[in-house]
Amino acid sequence: MRVRSIIFMTAIVSMIIGAVVVYLVLTVPNDVQAGALMKKARQQIAAGDNDLARQSLSRIVQQYPRTDAAAAATVALSSLADNERNKLAVDVAAVRASSDAQRKQIVALGQKLDELAARPVPQPAPPPPPPVKKKATKKRRRR
Repeated sequence: MRVRSIIFMTAIVSMIIGAVVVYLVLTVPNDVQAGALMKKARQQIAAGDNDLARQSLSRIVQQYPRTDAAAAATVALSSLADNERNKLAVDVAAVRASSDAQRKQIVALGQKLDELAARPVPQPAPPPPPPVKKKATKKRRRR
């Protein structure tokens, strides 16, 4: 009976060790690969290539969902989205300000044009009269 319980305990311990080994064999390469992709995505973000970084981060989340890198990728994706949204808001504000300034210039030019149209057209000055010629008087000759 004692041998049987030792064999049973050995089998349980072996199953637990086997499960741990299988878990490590299946997850460690995923963690390493996800970590490498995360490092690549960070380099792409640092280089300013947000589109490629977004693709890399999305691939991490899709292919390695149960890794620490997937959680970090999710945070990085939301951070990228926030940064781009803020940049877009600043760009929209700049375009609106430019548009308002142009609109004011157009209104001012329209007012000047209306003022010019309301002024009477100056008539050209009449030409000066031709110079009066003196009549040549004939001198009488005495004889």
